[in-house]
Amino acid sequence: MPNTRITITGQHMDTGEALQEHTREKLEGVKKYFEQIHDVNVTFVHDQHHAHHFLAELTVHASGVMLRAEGGGDTAYVALDEAYKKLQRQLDKYKGRLQKHRERRRKFGEQLKAMTPISFEDAAVEESQLDGVDTDAFADFAPTIIRKDVGQIEPMSVDEAVMQMDLLHKPAFLFLNAKSGKLNMVYRDGGETVRWVAPK
Repeated sequence: MPNTRITITGQHMDTGEALQEHTREKLEGVKKYFEQIHDVNVTFVHDQHHAHHFLAELTVHASGVMLRAEGGGDTAYVALDEAYKKLQRQLDKYKGRLQKHRERRRKFGEQLKAMTPISFEDAAVEESQLDGVDTDAFADFAPTIIRKDVGQIEPMSVDEAVMQMDLLHKPAFLFLNAKSGKLNMVYRDGGETVRWVAPK
């Protein structure tokens, strides 16, 4: 995939040239869904304590959409194939919405460029770290950070935000409403109900 940054890493295992080439060939099928694929991250994990022993996680950033899928198997190749099958099922499920997404981004290209994404920091903290903390002193409280990620909040429509939430398998998704220019959130309220939170 020209002009696409592909990062392939292994945890507790070596990703040889054959596996890397197989991975690149497998990901070629994603091109038909997007005009441009910016980044692809593939992580292989060899876990002796896991039932499948090998895990593969795919993360794709393409044309303003993020996709994520995981797979497991007795070999790294099987794990990758399983992850790719899940990714393809997601793409087929949202094929119509992705087409609308592409058309919308073309139509509102200049407007979306003006609405630059907002950078954010996502930190995970153990709940036990919060025990006994006085609410008034919380601003000065510095808990032990388990994980910290830096990302971006992209401008998009509510429908696109729901699609993005599902593609990332998240229970909630924060986004910049392209129509209002304000931060909004969508989340699943159990079952099939999706709620949309926006400032008045």
